[in-house]
Amino acid sequence: MLDKILNTFFTRVFAMLLMFVVVIINTNTFGAEGTGTIALVILGLTLLQVFSNFVGGSALVYLTPQKNNFQLLILSYSWAVISNIVGLVALFLLHLIPQEYTFHLLILTFIYSVYYIHVSVMQGKEDIRIFNIYQLSQVILLALTLIGSILICKARSITPTIDLYIYAYIFSYLVPTVASCFYIAKRIRKSNYEGIWKLLKEMFQLGFWTQLANLTQLLTYRLNYYLIESFIGRRPLGIYELGTRISEAVWIFPKSICLVQYARISNNQEPCYTRTLTLGLLKIVFIFSLLSVLVLWALPSSFIAWIFGPEFVQSKPVICSLLPGIVFLSCMSILSHHFAGYGKYWINAVGSVIGLTVTAVMGFILIPQMGQHNALNALQTAGWISSCAYLASLIFALICFFKFTDVKARDFLIMRQDWKLLKEIINDKINTLKKRRK
Repeated sequence: MLDKILNTFFTRVFAMLLMFVVVIINTNTFGAEGTGTIALVILGLTLLQVFSNFVGGSALVYLTPQKNNFQLLILSYSWAVISNIVGLVALFLLHLIPQEYTFHLLILTFIYSVYYIHVSVMQGKEDIRIFNIYQLSQVILLALTLIGSILICKARSITPTIDLYIYAYIFSYLVPTVASCFYIAKRIRKSNYEGIWKLLKEMFQLGFWTQLANLTQLLTYRLNYYLIESFIGRRPLGIYELGTRISEAVWIFPKSICLVQYARISNNQEPCYTRTLTLGLLKIVFIFSLLSVLVLWALPSSFIAWIFGPEFVQSKPVICSLLPGIVFLSCMSILSHHFAGYGKYWINAVGSVIGLTVTAVMGFILIPQMGQHNALNALQTAGWISSCAYLASLIFALICFFKFTDVKARDFLIMRQDWKLLKEIINDKINTLKKRRK
């Protein structure tokens, strides 16, 4: 398990570094307003995938080791087509996406849906190495395609537009999606349709709570985007987006752990083992997150402006307001994947609803009010609102964890064995790298 966590972590770190290259290119090429537009397009894609995953998604990871994989795929594909079309129409009518990119988003969401279904099957089968390869290939393709396209534009004296990024993004998912079809064709065999409606009901029941949690959690993360864009403007949204991107870099390690944790608990639900596993990972994530946010807090504004462009010097106060929430959210991700591994998605859904309620109530009141005086103050306020929402969700998750696992408060203290586990993870990775060099 340690090797899977570490491989996933270093894969995500490399992917994160490449994505920062992409972000640097975007901010310096398209400016704050262009960055804000890209953020809205990607947010639209994410919302569509939440609807698509009401049948499939994380529930697919949970059900893959247990159910007929062919039927799981058929149901996931069918629902993806229906939900993406209906969802895109809804987002268009509600003006929640840049209208000029509606068709681009339609193509992108279909490709992404198939990609996500396939990698969910990989995760459910605990093919973490293959999963990491596909995840990394997408980011590499995006970076190379974007860089190559911009160089061609400059060579021909053409001004790059946001369309360039959207096309590169589509291409970066199209290639691994096509490749993943061969993985699925090799491992999934056609079977009968007996019991498929019963399976659909089970998938929807699991997916409902999972995606309700994901939807409310996504809105907790990103409702501020719509409020900022509505009350302050798209350029300030670009500044806030960069601050969010930088601060959320801390999530790389927790997400890597959660990936393996969820797959492991889904396949081994012995209570003592899973409780010990979750507690140990929770402490490691807390230590890592705390140290990481201190590093981000120490970054000077001038450094951010030098890397991303002078327009983004105001991102530093946004980062500072988001940092406490990043620690809370990193810890909550471990607890939420513990519950998800047991199929208790309703706990995550309720916790996300609590966070969304805090975001909505405080956001609709404070962001417009602060925006009337100073845009930067409004952006900082949005960051603090997010931190408060994450804290509220974490408190609820901790209460449920106490109730369902019978842990004691002293179990959360960082003990010598926790440092030993952290040291073991580091040494394991060092030994793995030495073996590969030989």
